[in-house]
Amino acid sequence: MGTTRRAVLLSCGSFNPPTLAHLRMMELAREHLQSLPLPYTVVEGIFSPVSSTYVHKPLAADNHRIAMLEKATESSGWMCVNDWETTRGEWTRTKEVLSHHLCSARIRHSDANLACFLVCGGDLVDSFKRLLPDGSKLWADEDVKAIVEQFGIVVINREGSDPSATLASLGHSTARCYTISDVACPNGVSSTLLRAALQEGRSVRYCTPDGVVDYILQHRLYSSCIKPVVNGVGEKTKEQNGAAASVSPSTEKIELSRSFENGDVCANGTP
Repeated sequence: MGTTRRAVLLSCGSFNPPTLAHLRMMELAREHLQSLPLPYTVVEGIFSPVSSTYVHKPLAADNHRIAMLEKATESSGWMCVNDWETTRGEWTRTKEVLSHHLCSARIRHSDANLACFLVCGGDLVDSFKRLLPDGSKLWADEDVKAIVEQFGIVVINREGSDPSATLASLGHSTARCYTISDVACPNGVSSTLLRAALQEGRSVRYCTPDGVVDYILQHRLYSSCIKPVVNGVGEKTKEQNGAAASVSPSTEKIELSRSFENGDVCANGTP
């Protein structure tokens, strides 16, 4: 009998709104880890939505995105949403989110050896090497090293990304990194496309769970009647679309980073 290993999966992002692709990504990651020669038993899949206060683009309010994730995962016996990141009131680095959930899960499951893997798309991994316009790095080297070597990643291949090459070029051990593809359902649904469809009054049913669709319609999220803010005209309320923080030079780097970490991506890499 082999040694039993247990793990939790963590997906960070905006989930604005959550889609079937987000759920599918978790399912693929669990399937892969549980099919390894020395398999993991995945005990939880956690969605951690980012706080709307510290993101450069308009988001549905935190309570709405949490509620939609609850609707999306309500039929799952192992996936759930956690609001820790949204309640902090400040920018939280991915490494810090991983550390929090690893410690919490080890206590919750009484397992000091429990692992925590980041589940993400290939475009996020490719961003590990991205440089900002001023020449500085988007990701801190120590954060990338910790995520890759200490925690581990299950990354889903996406069109236009090459996560395997990126990971190999980092110079870190990739023993805890797994790159997989969705052969059964390589669809292109994304949060961006869903928002665009909703703003145009088109149906998004079967792109996200029915409970999410019903919630969006009930609360009139992302609808065309919500106008963008232009010099204070057409100002949106927090209940409609969340608090959209203004972009300043001091926050540009972290907001750009979250544009890759926002869960707002699909199987083919569309942001």
